[in-house]
Amino acid sequence: MESTSRAVDRLTQHHTVFVGGTVAECGPLLEELRLARYPNLGRTKGGGGSGDLLDMKAVSMYETIDAGVRAWLDHFRQPAPADLIEATVRLHDVLHAEAAGGRLDDPDTMFGMFTTWVQRIEDLFDPPREFELTAACPECETEHVADEDGGMRWAVRVPVKKGRALVAECRACGELWAGEDRLLELADGMGEEVDHVALRLLALEASNASADVIP
Repeated sequence: MESTSRAVDRLTQHHTVFVGGTVAECGPLLEELRLARYPNLGRTKGGGGSGDLLDMKAVSMYETIDAGVRAWLDHFRQPAPADLIEATVRLHDVLHAEAAGGRLDDPDTMFGMFTTWVQRIEDLFDPPREFELTAACPECETEHVADEDGGMRWAVRVPVKKGRALVAECRACGELWAGEDRLLELADGMGEEVDHVALRLLALEASNASADVIP
């Protein structure tokens, strides 16, 4: 898994990534997300493009991250800079200070926020392939959930992306199954509807994939 410091750097600084055999310079992911909220800003009527002025997925994600950063700074009684990038760096520093003083109850979850934000932004720009498991979630027994377009999808999904650990998740209850053993445990809990061989192949694909990020 990507380190917390690397995740914070990618969120807040210009950084280098390795894509398709080529080294590329990227801007801060939070800045890229901020700009993505208005994909057609500045286009004239005759300039081409017929998309919406707002990208609501980018807007929602940006607002969610912004609210989360400010809520945690407020929780620790720290002032929040107006700029989200500065606020994110401050939150990281605050969490380090709290952890060093033994005052952080769940460091893995708290520091894991930064990696989660990186993954969500990356998935917005480059969505993973997604597989649905056609049986009810063994934890909450939910079979289907509504998607953002009003349709129905199977509750348990497995996003697959190069360099990303293979994790199944339930959209209804949030339960996660990470790694081949847990995925096979999930298959057993779901019954014969799930193809064990397919799960093994997905796990093998994910474990053999090389990461696209230069450490």
